[in-house]
Amino acid sequence: MTHLFKLSNLTTFLVRFIQIIIVFPMAVLISFYLPPISFIDYELNFLLCVVLAAIVSVVITLISHKLILLAFVGIMGAMFFNSTFDDYTVENLYADYNAMLVNMTSNSSKVSYFKPVRGTYFQERRVKSAMQPTHPVVRSFAVENSTRFFHDEYYRKYGKMVRYFSLFKHVRNSWRYVNDPLGLDYYSPPTESIKLLAGDCDDYAILMASSIMAIGGEARIVISPNHMYTEVKMGTVEDLDKVSYAVRSLFPDEVTGGKIHFHETNGELWINFDYTAGYPGGPFLEPELYSVINFTNS
Repeated sequence: MTHLFKLSNLTTFLVRFIQIIIVFPMAVLISFYLPPISFIDYELNFLLCVVLAAIVSVVITLISHKLILLAFVGIMGAMFFNSTFDDYTVENLYADYNAMLVNMTSNSSKVSYFKPVRGTYFQERRVKSAMQPTHPVVRSFAVENSTRFFHDEYYRKYGKMVRYFSLFKHVRNSWRYVNDPLGLDYYSPPTESIKLLAGDCDDYAILMASSIMAIGGEARIVISPNHMYTEVKMGTVEDLDKVSYAVRSLFPDEVTGGKIHFHETNGELWINFDYTAGYPGGPFLEPELYSVINFTNS
């Protein structure tokens, strides 16, 4: 009798334990397939996923202890399948869950605005002459590295911005800063920068802008007193929450509690893709702006 009692307690403990731990992967799964509710904040959408996962877990347990065990086996099987055939590992799952927690405690911030003016004639001419968004080598580089990071589930969830973020991650993580020749402001063409993945800020900006444009994105180059960097159009300012949500989900360790920095131009949302920032929309190196070089309307 005592043996049966102990066995019953052990079974109850295992069921309760499974009931709790499946909330973790189930919340992430729900966040992938449940469209965000437009009239509530993105932070609350994350919390809603966790609450729904907890409710589902409790309901399944109330229906049948065997059913919760079956759900556990099913989720573990799905994780095994994804990690084996779809490149979605337990580490990815943890990163997604961590991003959910970050999003529930961090907000984007409207930190900077400016009205762009045209750069000097010769500087703009030199930058535009160096750009190569339609070159086959640049196109190949951009396509390959826009799919290097972030599995297809993220693309289905966030759309084309995932491709831009993958490019940013690869170029930034690989880039090494090297000064220009003494006494010369040298602008390296992207085909050269692709081979070296090294140079100064203007080389990086030209490569990044060319690569983004090579896969259909809109990019521009911003000139500040001692710096040059790329900004990428991410939609309109109404899309800020969505973009912030995506950045925090894909760069949770880099963002932590940081803000999403951006510039607004005629209602358009442009975020910083600079190598001095650890994530898209990271802090500006220099807040003062001199000019902007646009490409789409030139």
